[in-house]
Amino acid sequence: MRPGRIALSAALLAATLLVPPRAVAESDNNVIATVGDAKLMVADVQRRLRHVPSFQLKTYGKTPGEIRENFVKKVMIPEVLYAQEARRRKLDEIPKVATRIRGALRSTMIKALEVEVQKKDPIAPEQIRIYYRAHKAEFNTPRRIRIWRILVADKAAAEKILEQVKGTEGLQRWSKLARLESQDKATSMRNGNLGFVRPDGRTGTPRVRVDPALFAAANKVKDGQVVPEPVAEGKQWAVVWRRGSMPAVQRTLEDESSSIRHVLWRKRMEAASSGLVAKLEKEHVSGRNDKLLQYVDVSDVGDVGTRERPGLLPRRHPRASSVPKPSEHGLR
Repeated sequence: MRPGRIALSAALLAATLLVPPRAVAESDNNVIATVGDAKLMVADVQRRLRHVPSFQLKTYGKTPGEIRENFVKKVMIPEVLYAQEARRRKLDEIPKVATRIRGALRSTMIKALEVEVQKKDPIAPEQIRIYYRAHKAEFNTPRRIRIWRILVADKAAAEKILEQVKGTEGLQRWSKLARLESQDKATSMRNGNLGFVRPDGRTGTPRVRVDPALFAAANKVKDGQVVPEPVAEGKQWAVVWRRGSMPAVQRTLEDESSSIRHVLWRKRMEAASSGLVAKLEKEHVSGRNDKLLQYVDVSDVGDVGTRERPGLLPRRHPRASSVPKPSEHGLR
């Protein structure tokens, strides 16, 4: 049989398995098998079959009926039996297993909370528009110029540096001059790099702002060129090298609608999660003894050591003997 026909037949088989007759669809809660205190419903089998690839389903039988029966017999019933036997042996109390179970329950709880929040307080288009108007400056970025700058005390020193950086070989000396001459010690070790500067003097670092005169001067030359004259920066003088530029960015409401929706949704989920945890803590958490946390060994860099019982002295490895011992190569 040709590969295309094989794929088509597999798809048709999957469709036959996963789309049951109306009579079965109306009986999703009917019990197919009872295993201990667990019941396997029609809906359980249907849900599991949806996640099995069609080529794998064919390994359970030649007809849809055989596949359904064998899947329940060989996969679903053994799974329930293993789980019940594990609980009987209290394997679910093993720390690693218990942690994984809590993780699965936590993920399921978060998904359930997401459904509740979405149903109770869906994000409306008007809320997205309000957020966009309130944060419009974040979506409309002016043109920026990347500037390297050597800051010195007076104009004469700046003119001297300008002479030294003329020509190709001069620009190769820029790094050394920035380290030795620049009075801006925050940038001198990185070639005087201020990053991308906006017309108002703001940079990519929120707390760093420079004189707008730097942008105005760099705006008069092309990318890669040094401003030919020193630029006054307060009582000091700057030698400015325009390293590159970025055009203005104008992002519309339509452009940012998806990202704004994500931001609003994340805030709502954080609020809902915090509220639920606070409520549950009030109802169920008691008897905390944070003083015992001192026995949990965590270093400043986040390494976790071996837990020691209270009152025990740290173990020390015996020192190696300093007395040399004879060997085939002499005393060692």
